[in-house]
Amino acid sequence: MNKEKNFARLKEFLTVLILSSIMAYIMGLESSQEWRYIWKRFVITFIIWVTMWYGNSIVAHGLDKVDTFLKNPVRRFVLGIIGSAVYSGLAMFGLIWLFKATIGIAITNDVKTTVFFTVLFSVLIFMVLLAKQFLFSWRELALQEEKMKNEVLSSNFETLKSQVNPHFMFNSLNTLTSLIYQNQDLAAKYVGQLSNVYRSVLTTHKNEVIPISEELKTLDSYIFLQSIRFEDRFNVEVDLNDEVKKKSLPPMVLQMLIENCIKHNEITQEHPLLIEIFEEGEMIFVKNKMMKKEVLPGDNSSIGLHNIIARYKILSDTPVEVSNDGKEFTVKLPLLTIE
Repeated sequence: MNKEKNFARLKEFLTVLILSSIMAYIMGLESSQEWRYIWKRFVITFIIWVTMWYGNSIVAHGLDKVDTFLKNPVRRFVLGIIGSAVYSGLAMFGLIWLFKATIGIAITNDVKTTVFFTVLFSVLIFMVLLAKQFLFSWRELALQEEKMKNEVLSSNFETLKSQVNPHFMFNSLNTLTSLIYQNQDLAAKYVGQLSNVYRSVLTTHKNEVIPISEELKTLDSYIFLQSIRFEDRFNVEVDLNDEVKKKSLPPMVLQMLIENCIKHNEITQEHPLLIEIFEEGEMIFVKNKMMKKEVLPGDNSSIGLHNIIARYKILSDTPVEVSNDGKEFTVKLPLLTIE
């Protein structure tokens, strides 16, 4: 990657050198061809080209932080033209003054005309570069959309598969069987909560994101199922304010993280599992104390963290953060806002 960047920079520098040399030669056809004039002309022209080329590039990168072609192409194009015109005019004025003040050379007898044509030329070049950048941005967006579709399809399949896997079904039906004989009312509630989980999977798996308030409803049903199974050995504390609940997450991510906690930690009377879910800044924390257990073959699904991280790479510029100090395992999920 560094080699590619260095090659691109070298290529750009050589382009500026060649173009400035050509312009210096053309401008000097009717001038003196003595060496003491030729080298000065080439150096001055090169300095002007470097100032305009790299200066406009810096302006473009700065404007990208304000607005991008992906979000608002028209506004970004207009800002680019205005920024290039203003910079080029001021830079040319500065160079004319600098050459006169430092080496005593007046590079033009008509400052206004020189500045006008400099601005015009810079804007024309900048428009070509903007058009190129727009096409690359459009292509990048198309690739991102295609990648997102593939990731969402993969996520949908894995999420559905995880919810109908034999372990989950066996544990749920085994718990239900016990409840039918012990407490029929609780068994009926258990069936209702189990159907809520599956209904949510079927209704939200096509969505890229859902409100956190909806995610928590499904999570409540899932927590209820696991609480019946593990009794007082399992507890989830959710502490999210109302403002956070208005924001969004990819569907099923909290359930996936809790499922991974259950899968990878002992849950016994001596070592109960406590999972905390809370917000801090623009992140949701999912944290649990580690009490690792050996995972059965085939039970270490490829979904979970890998799936969540891949989905967030598409949906947000802020990555998922994972920390493990050997005592606590924490996953930090960026909050998403639907515009």
